[in-house]
Amino acid sequence: MDFRKLCSALRLLETQGGDARIADAQIIALLMERGPQTYEQLCSHLALSNSAVSRTVQRLSAINRKGKPGFGLVAVERDPREGRRYLALLSQRGRVFLDGIEAS
Repeated sequence: MDFRKLCSALRLLETQGGDARIADAQIIALLMERGPQTYEQLCSHLALSNSAVSRTVQRLSAINRKGKPGFGLVAVERDPREGRRYLALLSQRGRVFLDGIEAS
């Protein structure tokens, strides 16, 4: 994983306030580096369990698993190649914030 992308992800989370975790930054950095990823790919690249990836992606999306507002930095879509899988990708808001951070 590109260290600069991880640092950008950490700066992004810092601007959002709230309870950010290192797994949050790792997932954002991986999505920055590789684009949309299935949960299985995230698990494999980060050595996290499926439940840890699922919880983290939920926290990073618009609404977390407890129905409260999340960070809104990640979106989840069905995988067009396999309808039973989901893809995590940077949301429009996530891309805008990252573009601003990387430009500075």
